[in-house]
Parts: sequence; structure tokens; C-alpha cells
Amino acid sequence: MTSLKVGLALGGGGARGLAHIGVLKVLESEGIPLHMISGTSFGSIVGAMYAQNPKIDQLKERVLAFLKSEDFRRTKIFFIKRHYEEKKTKSFMTNLKTYLQKGIFWGISLQRTSFISEKVFLSQMGLLLEDKDIEDCVIPFVAVATDLTSGEEVLLTEGSVRKAVAASCAIPGVLPPIHINGHQLIDGGWVNQVPVSPLQDQGIDVVIAVNISEDAETAEVFDSGLDVVLRANEITRCILSNRQLNGVDFSITPAISGIHWSDFWRFEEAIQKGEEAAHAAIKPLKQFLWKKRVKKFITISH
Repeated sequence: MTSLKVGLALGGGGARGLAHIGVLKVLESEGIPLHMISGTSFGSIVGAMYAQNPKIDQLKERVLAFLKSEDFRRTKIFFIKRHYEEKKTKSFMTNLKTYLQKGIFWGISLQRTSFISEKVFLSQMGLLLEDKDIEDCVIPFVAVATDLTSGEEVLLTEGSVRKAVAASCAIPGVLPPIHINGHQLIDGGWVNQVPVSPLQDQGIDVVIAVNISEDAETAEVFDSGLDVVLRANEITRCILSNRQLNGVDFSITPAISGIHWSDFWRFEEAIQKGEEAAHAAIKPLKQFLWKKRVKKFITISH
């Protein structure tokens, strides 16, 4: 039977991207072949790690060791998470503390390009990814980033895999823009939440998309201008994600809407949600792949 080229598009969403590990675990155990992987933001981290070494148990072990390390705590992600959680309380003193912390965060971000320095950021990539070029990956890989100057999508398919992934993950204001080939690059999620098109453009027969973006659920309370800005961004990214998934061959959407992008401490839950979604999708996925193989065989035969 004619073989199919199968690609996996891993979307962005911060800690929700840990669900990608669960999805990959099921795809690997079920023998679903992957001929190319694309990734946006946290999806690029998981995608690049698996492309370098397609052994999901080793990937999971390395990621969890990193998330539990002191190196990760020094990234200050927990600081951001803390004021997000405290905003939910009604205590006057707690809210005052939250606003003061926000002032510190935004004050730092306004005085320099990011809250976390490039030196610290790139050192974190070194704990997760081998110091090799993208061309050396076992499975072909592409990281998606956004050109801060032109606003265009940039596909990174060669050069340092660490820098490419760092560029794809560079959350504006939190992580620094990464300079590659004259471009200032930031988080790819601003132009491509679930990078399906880069795989389709490479002639991949079937693209499996894993969507871990947050739904723009109904919200009514906006206490500050910042709340309004963040809400507007949430709506835009949700609409972008839904539109980019139109026409995708097959999609998997883990039930992780309740996990915030900074909830890295909920890694076991996120991974489990990814496994559950993939298990539920595996039978229809195999049926879909079989039909595509038959169709391709008939087309070639004629």
C-alpha cells in the first residue's frame, strides 16, 4: 500500500503545551509515523525535542526534571503565576499586593525589552535541547516565529535549533526577541497559533493538528485598561486559531481550558489530558489514514 507523509502541527499555549507530550506518547505507542513536525511557542519546544530524539519517555523525563529544577524557578514564571492567582481573591491587602507586583513587572518590561533576560532564556533552552542544527533532527522540523519589524510569519528550518525554538517562544514583554539572520523574532503564536500551513506547503499528505489554545470564554468584569487589552488579545488569538484550523486534515484538542499558560506545576494533569484526547482520537485517526492511503494508491495507479 502506498505510504503517506504524515505531519504533526503542535500549537502554542504555554503550560497547556505539556499536553503535547501526552498526545505524542499515544501516537508513538500506536505506531503512527511522523515525517515532519511543526511547532509554535511551547509546541516548538516539545516538537523540536521529539524531532531530535523521537523517544517520548526520555522527552517526558527531561521536561519534568527541568520544570522541577531551580533553574526553571529562576525564570520568574512563578512570579507571574502568583499575581494571576491572587487577582481571583477579594482581599483588599492581597489585591493591593497584586497591583504592586504588576507595577514591578510592567515597570521592568517597559524599561527593557523583556522581563526575563536573553542570557537566562537561552540557557534554559540548553537544558532542554541538544546543541545542534535543525538540519540534524531525526524528524524534519520547522519552528514558527513572528518578525517583529514586518509582522510576517518566519519559518525556521535551518541553523541552531535552540535559537529557533527560543524565537518561537519569545512571549512579548516576558521573553526577549531573538535575532536571527537580521530578523527580530518573537512568539510565533501572534501569526500562526497552530502551524498547519507550513506542513501543507511542504507536501505533507496528512496534517494532524494539536490545538491547545485557550477558548475565549464569556467574560464581563474588566477592572482596568490592562484587563481590556488582555481580553482583546485573547479574542483575537482565539479567532485566529479557529480560522487557521479550517480545512485541517485531522485535529486533536485536549480538554485543558482550565489550565493557565503559566500553570507549569500542573504538568501531570496537562500530560494526562493530552493522552486522553489522543486515545479518544486514535481509532478515527487510523481510519482516516487508511482511507487516505487507499485514495492515494488509486490516484497513483490511474
